[in-house]
Amino acid sequence: MKSKAKLVITLLVLGSCWSVVYLVPYLQYTWYDPFKEFIGASNTQLGLLLTIYGFGNVFGAPVGGWISDRFNYKVIYVLSVLLNGIFALLFLVHPTYGFAVFMWIGFAVASLFFNYPAHIKIVRELASDEDQGKIFGFNETAIGLGNIVFSSLMMIAFTKAATDIGGIKAAVICNAVISFILTGLVMVVLENPKKKKKNAETVEVKEAAPAVEEEHANFFHDFKKIAKQKATWLVALNIFAVYSFMTTLTYFTPYFTQVMGVTVTLTGWAAIARQYGMQLVGAPVGGVMTDKVKSPSKVLIIVYIVGIAGLIYMLMPKSNVTVAMIIALTLILSFFVYIGRGAYYATLTEAGVPRELSASTIGVAAAVGFSPDLFQFTLFGYWMDNCGDAAFTYMFVYQTIVLVVGILAAATILKRKKTVLAEVQ
Repeated sequence: MKSKAKLVITLLVLGSCWSVVYLVPYLQYTWYDPFKEFIGASNTQLGLLLTIYGFGNVFGAPVGGWISDRFNYKVIYVLSVLLNGIFALLFLVHPTYGFAVFMWIGFAVASLFFNYPAHIKIVRELASDEDQGKIFGFNETAIGLGNIVFSSLMMIAFTKAATDIGGIKAAVICNAVISFILTGLVMVVLENPKKKKKNAETVEVKEAAPAVEEEHANFFHDFKKIAKQKATWLVALNIFAVYSFMTTLTYFTPYFTQVMGVTVTLTGWAAIARQYGMQLVGAPVGGVMTDKVKSPSKVLIIVYIVGIAGLIYMLMPKSNVTVAMIIALTLILSFFVYIGRGAYYATLTEAGVPRELSASTIGVAAAVGFSPDLFQFTLFGYWMDNCGDAAFTYMFVYQTIVLVVGILAAATILKRKKTVLAEVQ
């Protein structure tokens, strides 16, 4: 067990690393219109860019998870942060849409192949099964702190520039510098994986069953084993529901500018508060709630119900609606989204996933769970380009349906849990 001080430092550094590797790929979350101008893209192309990036979850995360379960995850993790800084600087060399496509593939390798599965495995190993909600909740808090600090630094860099184009360049350079600093920090803070001790019994077993050992080291065998488990897909559907909801909330940024007429600067600060400020408080609340009720699935059901209620409100005809009211609703919904993020990784334990398969399982689950990156941004961008303000209505209806599916997935985990407990008794 780590000392509390060392555990806090480790979480803060890990959270900072997670934060920094996603800020440039998702620049449009904060600076939608300036970023679109910077690379000369349409709304549909911006969505397609994140679709291309999202393929990293489908093809990269499963393999990256398998590698993280079997090799030195410290080396993999350090490399992810270093590559992010390198790709950020390379992006500025030729900031066109065509070149951005290649760079976003690079960012996918750094964040989704190397960073994401290793990060989840590392965090799960920091706590016992009874404290999984807390550790993942405070992991999200650490990420939120990193996001607030680094996004604010990038926002300051953006506002110091004379133009929106110069601001994007300054923000990306700021991100690269932070990446290189964190590369050094994580090398010092993160411990190497402990090697399993070999004894006479393990040697005897290995000699008696070399075929089993070889089979276990086969990616396709492990993938098949994980894919057959219902728990994998139930965890995936919960990630999908929460992540899709979070994605939909990012489109409140263009909603503020295009429908409500809010300035780009105010919208940017509102986006930081929505995305990162709520993460800071929502995630630990979700983690504590999860351990208190001893069920992340119950917490997720509450999140889905609140989300559906908020979206139904957005769909209803409204009069005398102010910018402040919509911003307040956005912050409330974001708060519950991050409660969900503080809970959904803990479903690994509730669904019965073994620790030794944490990274592999989350890698496969991520292929489904984060698949909104493959189509949701492109779909929403198409609606915005062709449907005017009605695009936002389509978004809210779509998201309501997704959250209903999330309720069914969480309820199924609870049902399976009761069945397993009944069989044990």
